[in-house]
Amino acid sequence: MSSRRALAAGAVAVLALAAALTVSGTPAAAAPGAECPPGQANCDVWEHLPGEPGGDDDGGGSGDGGGSGRGNRVCERDDGTRVPCYDDVLGWFNSADDCYYKRAEPQPPDAEPGRTAYLRTCSAAGSSELVYLTDPPAGFAPPDPEQMALDLFARLTLDPPRIRTAPSDAPGLVGVPVWLHDASSWETERETATEGGVTVWIEAIPTKIVWRMGNGESLECSTAGIPFKAGVHDPRRPPRQACAYAGYPRASSTRPGGRYEITAVKHWTVPWGSSTGEGDEDALSTERTDTASIRIDELQVVTR
Repeated sequence: MSSRRALAAGAVAVLALAAALTVSGTPAAAAPGAECPPGQANCDVWEHLPGEPGGDDDGGGSGDGGGSGRGNRVCERDDGTRVPCYDDVLGWFNSADDCYYKRAEPQPPDAEPGRTAYLRTCSAAGSSELVYLTDPPAGFAPPDPEQMALDLFARLTLDPPRIRTAPSDAPGLVGVPVWLHDASSWETERETATEGGVTVWIEAIPTKIVWRMGNGESLECSTAGIPFKAGVHDPRRPPRQACAYAGYPRASSTRPGGRYEITAVKHWTVPWGSSTGEGDEDALSTERTDTASIRIDELQVVTR
């Protein structure tokens, strides 16, 4: 399951609770008047139920008799000796043959279509052999990479944009460009997690920022823009790398407080991948907002 539809369906099946809310400078709300659960920075996804990985439907189990707390199962050998259901080195325990199985990474190039190579370890000495199986062995219950990606997404902390305008302290003038700059980080953020022999990573990549100018007009920029520097830049001629609004056609005197409210909506795409080969380049996305205001005056012409 690596499609956008599969990710959405998996999240709904976990909690069936709507989120996908825009996060501003304050904690994101999962519902009106509510905040994200503890430890969850991003309310664009759901917090999944405990008990991953695996369910309770086979004899091998996904729990950990060694006390790691993974799931609810207990794994035992034929002689009654309790063993961990998962071992970082050996993989997952199969009570049917008292052996551990770990998916071979990378897969051998000569593997037959429809078969997967596993390292099987049955002896106390830890010697392993490569076996090819059509179906995973009983007890092989690694976590779902998609759910792990959603968990990482839920914990992802991204700062809202920090609006800088020129002019800022002094009023601007009708018809004169307004320089727009986001002072927050535009670096790609990366998170990685490993569980049950599966490693998943996500990247939050800033892609654009939409500036709503408070008069019904908007401007989209693919970068943070550049700050205006007096003595270096001509305010009426922003360079190509600048993000600038062409100018307000009317003064802000009729607006509430005599100012236009500017809203910046910053967008990220969040591709993810995994050691199992599952992943999606465009399944996840998020956004953050910030607001500021600006005063715009009419240019006064004095005649004598």
